[in-house]
Amino acid sequence: MPKSFTISALLLSMILLAACSNEAATNTPNKVTNLSAQQITKEKNSVQAPETEQPEETVFKAELAIDIKSVENQLTENERPLLDVLEKNLTALVEHNHAAFQSGFVDEKLADTLAFYYGENLQYKFTGIESVESYTNPKNQVHITVIGECLDTNTGRIDTVKMMYAIRQSDQGNWDIYTID
Repeated sequence: MPKSFTISALLLSMILLAACSNEAATNTPNKVTNLSAQQITKEKNSVQAPETEQPEETVFKAELAIDIKSVENQLTENERPLLDVLEKNLTALVEHNHAAFQSGFVDEKLADTLAFYYGENLQYKFTGIESVESYTNPKNQVHITVIGECLDTNTGRIDTVKMMYAIRQSDQGNWDIYTID
């Protein structure tokens, strides 16, 4: 056993000396001679990591990947038309349709205030409805929380989004967005 250890150590020393003499002769650093096998494996993996992350950014698809009508059973028959308002607004965010985005709000000022949700650099993928809650105060108001992801194309960053829509019926019977939180 000590003899095989000595031979291994001697062989390793010779390999290192040969590599160092090659480095001195060419005057170019030979990074491999200064790394253990574990370090080489770690370095290889760190070099490959960005390559595996890159495709994730390119496969992001902006879409409305939920069936809005799937929550109809949680609403009264009178409340069901608000789903059209919600779907129109979510679709407008996905398709970058600014006019359609603004049209669902109770007034233009509110639409302008919440315009930060809308941006040409933002791509939304809505994947589910987390909750539906009806309220009597304020009268005829429903909160629907939508979940998904948002890609900022300027930074490449993908964030999880959770947007609570407060949609209320006016005295005239129209359903309008009163806030997005």
